[in-house]
Amino acid sequence: MIIRYVLRGFARRKTRAAMGILGVFCTLALLTAVHVGLESVAVSYVDLVSLSAGKADVIVSREGSHWFAPIAFDAEDVGKRVAANPHLRGVSPRLMGIVQVSGTYALVVGIDPAKEKQLEIDGFVPWPALGPGKCALSESLAHRITGNVSIGGRTLTSAGRIERQQVFPQQVRDFIVTDIATAREVLGEAKGVHALAGAFREPKRYYDARDLRKSVLAIKDAGEAIAEELGSEYSVKLPKADAITAFELVGGPLRAVFGVFALVALAITALLLYSLITVSAEERIREHSVLRVLGAKQRHIFGMVLLESGVLCLMGVVPGVLCGLLCARLILAVVGLAMGAAAGAISLEFSGATMRFCLGAGALVSIASAVVPALRAMRWRIVDGLDPMRRGQIVAPTGETAVHRPLVLSGAALSAISGTVFFILPTAFMSGDPSMIGAVVLGLLVVMLIGFTMVAVGAQPLVERGVLAVCGWMFGAAAEFAGRNLVRHRRRNAATSLMFALSVSFVLFLASLVALFSRQSMEFIERRIGSDLRITMGNTRDRGLDEALEALSGVKSSARAVHLRGRTEEGVAFDVIASDIVGMKHLWVVPYGVDPSLEEAMYAGQTQWEEGDASALRKLAEDPGLPESLAAGAREPVPPAVLSLAMARALDVHRGDLVQLQFHLAGARRSVRVRVEGVSGSLPGFHNFRSRAAAAMGSGLLLSARTFEHVTSEAPPEAFEGFCLVKADGRPVDLAKDVRDKLGLRYRLGVECAAEEKTEAAVLYWVTQVLFAMLLGVAVTIAVFGLVASMATAVIERRWEVGVLKAIGLRRGHLYRMFAAEAVTLTVSSGAVGGAMGFLLAYLFVAQAGVMMETPVVFTLPWITFAATFAVCGLAGLVASWLPTRRMIKKPVAEILRG
Repeated sequence: MIIRYVLRGFARRKTRAAMGILGVFCTLALLTAVHVGLESVAVSYVDLVSLSAGKADVIVSREGSHWFAPIAFDAEDVGKRVAANPHLRGVSPRLMGIVQVSGTYALVVGIDPAKEKQLEIDGFVPWPALGPGKCALSESLAHRITGNVSIGGRTLTSAGRIERQQVFPQQVRDFIVTDIATAREVLGEAKGVHALAGAFREPKRYYDARDLRKSVLAIKDAGEAIAEELGSEYSVKLPKADAITAFELVGGPLRAVFGVFALVALAITALLLYSLITVSAEERIREHSVLRVLGAKQRHIFGMVLLESGVLCLMGVVPGVLCGLLCARLILAVVGLAMGAAAGAISLEFSGATMRFCLGAGALVSIASAVVPALRAMRWRIVDGLDPMRRGQIVAPTGETAVHRPLVLSGAALSAISGTVFFILPTAFMSGDPSMIGAVVLGLLVVMLIGFTMVAVGAQPLVERGVLAVCGWMFGAAAEFAGRNLVRHRRRNAATSLMFALSVSFVLFLASLVALFSRQSMEFIERRIGSDLRITMGNTRDRGLDEALEALSGVKSSARAVHLRGRTEEGVAFDVIASDIVGMKHLWVVPYGVDPSLEEAMYAGQTQWEEGDASALRKLAEDPGLPESLAAGAREPVPPAVLSLAMARALDVHRGDLVQLQFHLAGARRSVRVRVEGVSGSLPGFHNFRSRAAAAMGSGLLLSARTFEHVTSEAPPEAFEGFCLVKADGRPVDLAKDVRDKLGLRYRLGVECAAEEKTEAAVLYWVTQVLFAMLLGVAVTIAVFGLVASMATAVIERRWEVGVLKAIGLRRGHLYRMFAAEAVTLTVSSGAVGGAMGFLLAYLFVAQAGVMMETPVVFTLPWITFAATFAVCGLAGLVASWLPTRRMIKKPVAEILRG
């Protein structure tokens, strides 16, 4: 009976009920899509991680061994040590070696096909049909070599092409796969192996898809147990655990971001339902009083209002969840393509936790939005409910012992904020957990947004008067009616105004951050790589790379930067200590020896000079270096240097000052004084050029290559490492491909291309845009539903007023302009205060991010989005005023008054 009564109420107010159901539908569709999407990515990520990390769970190699410089060991010895290990299902031997074939270099990989298949760690697609004297070529190598392959005097028959590999780093394009016996003959390795690839006995014990942190800890414990049995002479790597950890670092803050947006969407929906239920309860005051006269209790009235909200939510939850599943499927297809897999690589996961989450969110919204209206409805006295015109004549006195609610709420809010900042924020930052830090920071941002929203709602009347003063001429005399109606119905319009302000603030806040991200990400890539190409060198003393680069077409200029390794793989130390010339302050630093062509090879425009300018780099280029010997009584020349700002601040030195450098080269000691010619807060390609004094440990400084080689002449070749910056003359992507294909394996190079990373960043940017557009579209749509419901209620309440106005001569256009002026003023003023909140929050966020990232950030307003938002607000007001009024203003005066 009660449900029938509630449904009849929905039938009487169809527009209002439809807006509430649509609001819940959109919110639940959003929450389901996000929740299912994150859960599906987490479940499938264990499989997707093999695309880059490989299918093997464990890789055992000799300590100090690399894929490009492998060290052989006895596989039987390792097998005996781990034979009783409960974690390992088995291991498969692998051989690797770089060989020259057909005028190019390629990586030969020897595997045991049967063992790899048995352990399910077969990492080549398609799987080759290997056998004695057979081999499979990579896709890029097969285009250059046709027919049989001759390696080291042995001719191998081609057994197909490899399209994708999951065994070694993805930057290796040219490789040849053979069976283990053929690889021994080709590489000349009679007995030993270079690596053992292992698989876990029960993978499901270690890969808990819904708790990646637990998976990482389980894999780590298994790896530690294996490493303990093998001893210190062997290295145990867990490639999947590393990849999962990297995903968790990104996924934790991402879940926090979506959690905050889900909370905001629920808040907007709760405000929508609150406004609908409040109006419905006030309309039925007389009905509720009649029911109480007939025997209903106060708790029955309370339950009826709650039931109305619950049924409204239930009617939107079920279709919303189904629509959310369809949206999640589309999102997962996009994410799968972005991660380099097929569109259906990520399977849709819909668990009981998702169902409980959706139902719980719907129940929470229904209860939270209806409690206050239900309490108000049950507290009405019967006599006041039967004669609503008597309301307000008898006011309950408030004594001195009454609770002052505004003070209590303000004090509770301030206490919560200060407690969060004082107790939770330091703990989160000291924990180093990105998920916790992201959740706390985003929580504080939400608190700031709530505070800004409260201020904006308080200033709403002033903004409405300003909007009417500016735009009132568009509505003529109707603007005066609109202003009065806004004042009369201030309490009812407050929820609608709050929804629009909250939605618009998030639109413009994210628009500002996305615009900043799209600009700063490209600049950050250029600053990190330093030039069109950044090439990590395997052997810094091999000058053949310079000649090979010059021989490539498309190289405009190149410059190498070499520094000491700090610790070699044998544990030999090579440190450099910088101090002022009186020895008051000391600092461990990393000096670079740079070529004279550095300024031409790097993105010089990205350099931030705190003291000095680009002439400091030219002085480095002109430095002749230190002499081998000095004449009697001659003073040693002082070479120039460029310091990082963090180092200059830590040592308290400036341009023109002298700095003492102490080179500790194992057992040798060298000392040199340099003169500061420039101080830079950021130098493209040099990651340890920072600005904060707190980050001065390990800061960088630049020396000329001649001076650096002179003072480090006693260090062995293995003590150095470095990189080369290359400026392309044309297409950098093609040049990067040529360097990888022609020089990568020969010189053991790692190649980073700024253009390639910009393309990847652009793809990620557009994927993020799609996800955030969905979130923001839902938030704005829900606010529009609230406005339509509010205007529908206003039309019903003012039926008699509209009839009188039409009777005295107002036409349909005048009546519509009256409602349109009210709706447009409400939406535009809410958009104005919401825009101010969004811009202010984005500016504070950007300013703080610039300080933490030590990157100059220029905040610019997205004017196009700003203008589009106001256009949407105005259009929403026109539509929301036309839908409820289009039928009533067409009726005759008598019918309007009789209704």
